[in-house]
Amino acid sequence: MLNHDDAGIATKTATVSQTSLVTFCSILSISLPIGIFSLLLTIIALFFALITSGMINSSLLSTVFYFLAFIMGIVGVYYALRIKFDKKLFDYLATSNECLINTLIDLDNALMDFHLIKSKPLATRTITERQQGTLKLFKQQIIMLVIQIMLLIGAWISGLIQLC
Repeated sequence: MLNHDDAGIATKTATVSQTSLVTFCSILSISLPIGIFSLLLTIIALFFALITSGMINSSLLSTVFYFLAFIMGIVGVYYALRIKFDKKLFDYLATSNECLINTLIDLDNALMDFHLIKSKPLATRTITERQQGTLKLFKQQIIMLVIQIMLLIGAWISGLIQLC
């Protein structure tokens, strides 16, 4: 179990307001429609990949683009699930704002119990560090969506070029 008495972390964590946490959770809620859109594009990519792979005159390039778009979509869905999980944790932290440092230690202990973080004792991360990690996931989700869209556009252009 984690046992931390670091006054610096307690001071940094104590300055985080409930409004700040609620605002952060609102930002994270944008991830859900992005994830749904990515999932829709993933299904479309799989559908077209299966159709083009079965066609005799289909372009191999189109099929590869559709397949890669499908893979990017799966990665994007993974990021959406991770962000949804983190959002739930930040929702909980926003409601448990009185003794935040103890809540963070309890949260780390629970994550260790479920083997979701390394089991070796680490210094308790501040809320800011946790937010930065979640924002990194959010940015990666958006990057996966952009790559997925570019691959689908490339596949469609490749298909149109082949028709001409």
